[in-house]
Amino acid sequence: MTVTRRQLLAAGATAGTGVVAGCTDIVRDSLSSTRGTVSEAALEETGYSEHTVEEVVVERTVGRFGIERTIEARNWYAEYDRSIALDSVGLTRAQAAIVSVLTTPQVSVLGKTFNPVGEYSTDELVELIQSRYDRLEDVRSAGEESVSILGTETTLARYEGRARLLEPGVTLDVYLQISEPVAHGDDFVIAIAVYPQFQGLETESGAVRTMLESLEHE
Repeated sequence: MTVTRRQLLAAGATAGTGVVAGCTDIVRDSLSSTRGTVSEAALEETGYSEHTVEEVVVERTVGRFGIERTIEARNWYAEYDRSIALDSVGLTRAQAAIVSVLTTPQVSVLGKTFNPVGEYSTDELVELIQSRYDRLEDVRSAGEESVSILGTETTLARYEGRARLLEPGVTLDVYLQISEPVAHGDDFVIAIAVYPQFQGLETESGAVRTMLESLEHE
C-alpha cells in the first residue's frame, strides 16, 4: 500500500502548483516543505514504529505562450505502522495498522493560497485516493470528530471500506481516518490512518489521536 498511497497524495497535493506557476513569475521553480513526524514519546506510547520518512519530489511541466517551464515541488512523507493479529484471515501478525503524514508546500501569490490541497474537503481527499488506489474500495462515510493537529483544531473524518494488504494479498474490512489539511508555517499537513476492523469494533482510534496530537513540524 505504501508506494501507491505516497505517490498519489504527493501528486494530488501539488496538482495545481504548476498551473499557477505557469501563469505568474511570482511562484518559484522549486518549492519545498519541511517534514512532519510523530514524536518518539507518542510512538512509544502507542506501539507504532517508523516505517519510512522520505522526501517525495513531484515535477510538473507547464506551458504558456509557447514557453514550457518545469516546476518542482518537494514534499515529505512519513509512515508509521504497528503489527496486529488478524486471526480472522489466518494471519498471526501483520503490519496492518498504518498512520501516514504528508507535508506539501503552500503556494501563495499576493496573500492568496493556490495549492488546491488547502481547499480539499476530506470527502474529496478520499475520492482522490480511490481514483488511484485499487486496493482501497467501497469507501463510505462513518462520521467525524475534532482533533488538534499542530495547535489547530481540525476535522478528522472516518470512513469504512475494504483494502487489500500488499503482503500477503488478503482483503479485509478497514477503517480510514483522514484529517482536513492544516496550514502550518509555509506548508499544509495532512494525516491519514488505515487499520482493520474487528467485527465492527474500534481498536486503533485512540492511538491514532495520540499520534496526530503529537505531530512535530518545524
